[in-house]
Amino acid sequence: MPTLIDRKPLSAPPPSISPYVPSAVKPWNARRVAHLYRRLGFGASFAQIQQGLLMSPGDLIDQLLETAADLGPPDPPYWGAWTMDEYAANPDPNLVFIHRDELRRRWMGEMLDEGIRAKMALFWHNHFVTELDVYGCNGFLWSYFSMIHEHAFGNFRIFTREMGKTGAMLIYLNGNLSVSGEPNENYARELMELFTMGESNGYTQADIVAMARALTGWRGNNYECDPPFFEPTLHDDTPKTIFGETSNFGFTTAHNLIFSARAEQVSNYIAGKLYKHFVYQNIDDQIITELAQTFRDNNWELLPVLKQLFKSEHFFEDDFMNVRHKNPLESMINIFKAADITAAQVLDDYWNAIGYWSYQLGQEIFNPPNVAGWKGYRNWINESTLTARWNYSAAMAYILSTEESSRESLRMLARSLTNDSNDPILITSALVDFFTGQTLEAVHFQAAVINFKAGIPENYFQDGTWNLYWNEAPYQIVYLLYYLVKLPEFQLT
Repeated sequence: MPTLIDRKPLSAPPPSISPYVPSAVKPWNARRVAHLYRRLGFGASFAQIQQGLLMSPGDLIDQLLETAADLGPPDPPYWGAWTMDEYAANPDPNLVFIHRDELRRRWMGEMLDEGIRAKMALFWHNHFVTELDVYGCNGFLWSYFSMIHEHAFGNFRIFTREMGKTGAMLIYLNGNLSVSGEPNENYARELMELFTMGESNGYTQADIVAMARALTGWRGNNYECDPPFFEPTLHDDTPKTIFGETSNFGFTTAHNLIFSARAEQVSNYIAGKLYKHFVYQNIDDQIITELAQTFRDNNWELLPVLKQLFKSEHFFEDDFMNVRHKNPLESMINIFKAADITAAQVLDDYWNAIGYWSYQLGQEIFNPPNVAGWKGYRNWINESTLTARWNYSAAMAYILSTEESSRESLRMLARSLTNDSNDPILITSALVDFFTGQTLEAVHFQAAVINFKAGIPENYFQDGTWNLYWNEAPYQIVYLLYYLVKLPEFQLT
């Protein structure tokens, strides 16, 4: 079995943030539409790719981002505002865990159906990290979940400020323990180091201490799960000096100071994180400089930055396609998305299994490993997780074979891709390209064809008897997927 490749850009693309204009050399084709959907969301169905081809790149990106940004706050579950008293009064001691599982399934379902905002919220979950195992309050979990969705494409300065008031963050980074005379530095440090500016990038230990004093007074109680509140008597109401400026800074003004006094550090750091997540691990300094300028010019609004990045010719360079390692959720949910499966078609037991498999692969929703989050990139795959990724992705393919509706979706996919061809080589080639976005080496492609033929006697292919209407055809696609998920190409997006 081939070993996992760590593909890197083959050449140095021009560092241009200018809008991508299709050309004979760089056409607007199915691969580029699929590339956009894979990076911006969790992949695309055949129909979505065909619809995308009918639009200009800029119009499609505007539509996708604006639709996601306009979704509004997520609808709260009935338990979203429950305190511990409601749970204590319920006879089912497992209800608190049942509700958490419901929310995990809901988010994974949104990754499949809606895709783009769910993907962006997952990015922010790994930026503004909290761990449910630490704060342990479902009401705080819902508030946190709601915030990373509602603000996913909004104003980053407001997003940052409001995140610091959430019960999840107050408990996780000890803001609820920070009071006048005894400020706790945890949140102040991570606010600058991880959330806004980057490690050792424009602040000192003295700034951390002063910032901690400015943030005192907010309270959150994970034992009760009551809404967080500000207690003025616990706030340090004296002058502080932060970044060389002295004032009686409070929670809002201290947060705002980061964006006024350290605007370049913030804009470059966040632009760099977006680039690493959506384009490639090694950042291009000129691209980051231009994205950061857009960020500042638009008063910390995220949507203009995202539009500029995804519309750029830089993003659509061939060398940036299939160079990112899929995270565990991508490696599984992409399979359902490509098969045009909706969340409603997936049983709760399957969603629970997917959540557990993702946890086994190192990506447990609501519980990143630490405040720095999931490292991603090469860290997703190692000797321990690679075979598990194969097995879990194969299990996803197997799920597609268990229901007639999903089997027919696979059949329709192959028919649409090949115009009802009965040529197993052409069909395999089209399916390989659709599921991986790549062309396989000859030896691996030959093996893919053999797996697709699935033991059906060769004479049926040679005399034209076989076709995609055979009952076996959907299962043949599943057998092909069993092979593809073990290839290095499948692990990249």
